[in-house]
Amino acid sequence: MHRRAFILTSTAAVLAGPALAAKPPVSPFAASANGAAATLEVQTATFKYQMKAMGYGGADVFYELKGAASPTRFKAADALVFSNGEPADVDPQQRFGLFRLATVKNSRRLTTGKVNPLGYGTRNVKNQAAVAFTATRGEAGWTISPAAALEPGEYALAIAPKLGTNTWGWGGAGGGNQVVAAFGVD
Repeated sequence: MHRRAFILTSTAAVLAGPALAAKPPVSPFAASANGAAATLEVQTATFKYQMKAMGYGGADVFYELKGAASPTRFKAADALVFSNGEPADVDPQQRFGLFRLATVKNSRRLTTGKVNPLGYGTRNVKNQAAVAFTATRGEAGWTISPAAALEPGEYALAIAPKLGTNTWGWGGAGGGNQVVAAFGVD
């Protein structure tokens, strides 16, 4: 009797697996290059840290995306425009983030903080990777454009939690995974 119940239960779980699987994240941004619609890569960036010399040499705190390069590619000369449907009452410079990512082995990273050797102090370094942008409010939401042409490299857009200040990292206070829209510029 117990064996039949186990077989039926495991068969039901296997058959229902695709229906219960996690849905892929939805892009928080739409994109266009030179007026033509484009699809951005969407990933959930994972919050990680990496200690140096077992912690005695300090540590890096970062968000990591899989893959060394985004499959979504733009040319450096393209006029890029991103849009988002956030309400008008948000400050776009506090709510949105456009960052240049560093490629490390087979991943892309946004380093948000560094811990000094032996844990003596920390510093927020996320803004070193921030890219200046302009944001205008339209009928359907915000339109975001880089303030200057983007240099070749890997980039990501994210939406900050509504904390009121731009101290969020990507996942808000205390870290956490964050859905981001990524792309590369050649």
